[in-house]
Amino acid sequence: MRTLRKTLLILLVANIIRIIPGCCTCDESTMPFSFNKIDITNIDNSGDWPMYTDRDTMMAGAVAFDVAIFDSLGYYFGQAPAINMAGFGEAKAMKCDCGFQFNAQQYLTKINITTLYPLTPEIDAGNDVSDLFVAWSTSNSSSGSSLYSSLENTCNQTNGKTYYDSGVESFGLYLKTGVENTVARFVIKLTFSDNLVLSDTTNLIHIRNR
Repeated sequence: MRTLRKTLLILLVANIIRIIPGCCTCDESTMPFSFNKIDITNIDNSGDWPMYTDRDTMMAGAVAFDVAIFDSLGYYFGQAPAINMAGFGEAKAMKCDCGFQFNAQQYLTKINITTLYPLTPEIDAGNDVSDLFVAWSTSNSSSGSSLYSSLENTCNQTNGKTYYDSGVESFGLYLKTGVENTVARFVIKLTFSDNLVLSDTTNLIHIRNR
């Protein structure tokens, strides 16, 4: 009899856990924020999977960076707010697994990349090399993609984009051509719909051929 009671109790608890998500009501409000900071991190793209790296050495055909833009006030939502389960009062509010939404007040309109060193004999220092890069979205959003895209498409995707649990837009930039120099360095400039311009310079990258 005791074993039967324990079994029934376990089944009851399991069913309650399954029912709770259906009774939750998530907060659908959004938090506005504005991009005003940029951060650039090196990417090791020489293996099967791109990885963040602190090293300033890259393979000639695997030059890549991650660009993150965010609000300096730091809009991160670490814990979901208390959500009422239907039929319970405020004193017995139960928490649900709800993603909080952030909406940026502006969006990207242009990404410009300028090389500070010659890349090849035909591509000199000071040239705009934006067309030689493709992008890959790495930020959480309602419209994320695992495919490479043009810089123009990456900008377009930030228009009206919803961010979940953090107000951060990030994307990888991958150079399509091999670097025929011992060093490389780039200026990355971002222009926004409100005419804000953010720019930063990558570290000096030492190029390896093998």
